[in-house]
Order: sequence, then C-alpha cells, then structure tokens
Amino acid sequence: MIIYPSTAPRTQPELNLGAHVIDYRQNKGLEGLGALRAAEDVSTNMRIWGWLSTLSMAASTYHGYKRNQSIGWAIGWGLLGAIFPVVTPAIAVAQGFGKKK
Repeated sequence: MIIYPSTAPRTQPELNLGAHVIDYRQNKGLEGLGALRAAEDVSTNMRIWGWLSTLSMAASTYHGYKRNQSIGWAIGWGLLGAIFPVVTPAIAVAQGFGKKK
C-alpha cells in the first residue's frame, strides 16, 4: 500500500483522506502483513462466539423458565445468556440448573 501526499500526481484510483491519499489498487502489502489471514481468523472466532451465545441463550432460557415458571423470566435469562454467554450459565449452575426457587 502506498501513501503519498495529496499534492503528488494521481494516475490511479485512490482514496483521499485530506492530508494523505491512499492508492487502493496497490494492496500487495496486505497479504504480506497477514491482514487477509487475520480476517479469516476473526470470522472463525465470530462463528465460535455466535454458537456459544446461541447455546448459552437456549440453556439460560430453559433455566429461567424452569426456575420461575414465567415466560418473562425465561426471556430475561435468554437475553442475558446471549449477551454474557459464559457468566450467565455459570450463575444458572450455581443456582441449581432448572431447579425451582
């Protein structure tokens, strides 16, 4: 990737960022820096986190309903399980997974 001042001659498509212009056609350096590999890793990590959140949401919803016999509590536990996929099931297990109060 080449970054040069905006006063330099421009012969290829570029992105003008005020003081600097980035020539986005010459992106050969991205592969060398591992940017494409990092994007693949992020995608894999996001998939794993997504599955973990989904499983946590399902387990937490079950626990919330069984513990309180209420759809409202089930929805609340499910949302918390999706947002905090590690902490919420741990709390559910500490309370006695699916056991009534």
